[in-house]
Amino acid sequence: MEIGKPNPEWLRRQAAARAHQPKKIKLLILGESPAESGGWFYLPGAMDPVFQQICAVLFEEPPAGEKEPYLKELKRRGVFYAELKPDAPRKDEKLADYVAPLTINLGILAPEHVVLVGSEVYQAAYGPLAKAGVPVVEVKIAGPDHDAEFRQKLRQALVRADLEKLIRPRPVPKAPKQAS
Repeated sequence: MEIGKPNPEWLRRQAAARAHQPKKIKLLILGESPAESGGWFYLPGAMDPVFQQICAVLFEEPPAGEKEPYLKELKRRGVFYAELKPDAPRKDEKLADYVAPLTINLGILAPEHVVLVGSEVYQAAYGPLAKAGVPVVEVKIAGPDHDAEFRQKLRQALVRADLEKLIRPRPVPKAPKQAS
């Protein structure tokens, strides 16, 4: 890839995220970076672990079938997912280097609450974000590979932020009416 040219995969992820961004963000869930595997939260296809765990908590069951109905419901509820290092999978970069640019972007997104996923994300971002006046929830959430702990801590963060009303089953689409 040429220096100075945007990464096409990053542009694709940005477009997918923008399409699912709520007008008003009640809850911003902030992860580390895109996975090496190529699966990503907003892209169709494989359900990445973060997506699966968030849906398991907010919809009270793991996602099944197509991702799009779940993404639409997350948007409707005001839930948005982003990464501290959004441009590419993390190698050896220090996450702290990404906090200042994130703080600027958070001013644009104006989330009501921010939840940090992963101990390294929490360690790098909690202090600076809280100091900058960002409404970050003080709960350390394990990475999505720690299923039970992730779900328990995400629920705890939602309760602490007075957002437990976001936890409810996804509405079942109504069957089309049949002509009589």
